[in-house]
Amino acid sequence: GVLSLLKSTGDLGGKSGGKEELKGRANDKKTYDDYKPADLKSVVRIDKNKATDKDLLYSKKQINLEYRDDHGRLLTRKEAFRQLCYQFHGYGSGKKNEEKRLKKIRAENEAREKRINEDKGTMGSLRKTQAATGRAFVIHKT
Repeated sequence: GVLSLLKSTGDLGGKSGGKEELKGRANDKKTYDDYKPADLKSVVRIDKNKATDKDLLYSKKQINLEYRDDHGRLLTRKEAFRQLCYQFHGYGSGKKNEEKRLKKIRAENEAREKRINEDKGTMGSLRKTQAATGRAFVIHKT
């Protein structure tokens, strides 16, 4: 059912354990430690006498800071810092490397679209039926 559909689309399990895959260079450390929500209570001290209701409300919230590129992909810490430096200093990758990167992103998007579209139509229905019944064949009644 739904569980097998999520596994087949890569939304559940897979390389990143159901989480969005981090993008960066090959040797970048891809951990989700940087993306854990920060608890403001441990960081911010508020004087209860001078604080407004809004201050108290915001002090109870959690902050989750994410770094994403222009295409909405989640970046590693190192890649996010590279992008920040490129933007600050006003330079970036060379033309060839930029074209290679864009080509790779296009291929990833096409593969994702293909995975999503596979579950539609006749083959998708057959796979769902096979997964639900646990059999390698489907009985067709006319």
